[in-house]
Amino acid sequence: MSQTLFEISFSFIGTGKVVKGEIERNKCPQTFEAIRDKTREKGFFTVRSRGNIGLKRTYWMALINLRKGGEKNQYKNMKNGDIVYCPRQDALFLVLENPKLNYPAFYIGKITEGIENLSNLQNGVMCKIELKDIT
Repeated sequence: MSQTLFEISFSFIGTGKVVKGEIERNKCPQTFEAIRDKTREKGFFTVRSRGNIGLKRTYWMALINLRKGGEKNQYKNMKNGDIVYCPRQDALFLVLENPKLNYPAFYIGKITEGIENLSNLQNGVMCKIELKDIT
């Protein structure tokens, strides 16, 4: 039986802040496999991250450099705590508050803890992404 649920963590370097979530392999399989491939060698990879432009933060982006295209089911009704992949931005979006995106996004999972840590991070902070099996 193949594992379908994985823990993903986003550690913001130099801040001590961590956001954890669960991603589902079957929701966005091509994107999941690309993330898993990037974490295989060292168990993690590091990327630059930033929040949306504007006074109120509605999402935080981890610019993951996967260069994957769209998946099957486009996700249109984002909710607080969702983790989605946006191929146009080539980023994982950690959704804080129902953003209005003008480009396609694909649901991959949800934030399980630490969402409050995203509200006051500085743009450009480096983010360490780790992926682990949930046993």
